[in-house]
Amino acid sequence: MGRPKKSETGAIPTAERIFQQALLLFATKGFEAVSVRDITGSLGLNEATLYVHYKNKSALLDAIFERFEQRLVAPGFQLPPPDAFGGQAGVDLASLLIEGAKHFFARADRETRLTWRILMISQYSHEQARRSVESHVLAAPVRFFSGLLEGLQNAGRIRKEIDCQRAARIIAALFFDYSFRANLKAAWGEPGDADFDVLAEDLRYVTKRL
Repeated sequence: MGRPKKSETGAIPTAERIFQQALLLFATKGFEAVSVRDITGSLGLNEATLYVHYKNKSALLDAIFERFEQRLVAPGFQLPPPDAFGGQAGVDLASLLIEGAKHFFARADRETRLTWRILMISQYSHEQARRSVESHVLAAPVRFFSGLLEGLQNAGRIRKEIDCQRAARIIAALFFDYSFRANLKAAWGEPGDADFDVLAEDLRYVTKRL
């Protein structure tokens, strides 16, 4: 059995080593192409060690998507309390969205980028990947932006006749477009600053209509 690697704070738990190796292999080779032996063998572990920490390979995939939700989606799409909307009277909607985008995408690290790749690869063949895409990538942003716009509408910050749900889908689509481009460029080691500038300009354009 392989000896645990060391980090600055001590030994990395075996479950985490398995998690990280599965994350990398699933993202680079695809879930179907990776076996339990591939994961454990590359770590110097026997196959039985994986089953001590995870029920099976699919359970590892579930754990990857769950961490994605806990670390990026849930904190990134958390609505402010209702009384916060009236206190933003001096800030325009475009600035709120652009600053929010900066904070949200700053949370994206290597792990979230690899998870994104797994989602894009696996959503057509694995039910848990499809559910994660539908819930975390598609529904969560629309739900968040709809709630945000409704809060601003109730506070008199945007016009009453605006359909918040429809506007939310448009804004979420802009975020998705940027996410897709940013992750693709990160995979190829290319800068994406210009793409964020486009996102900011698109948000300014859309919010002028609200």
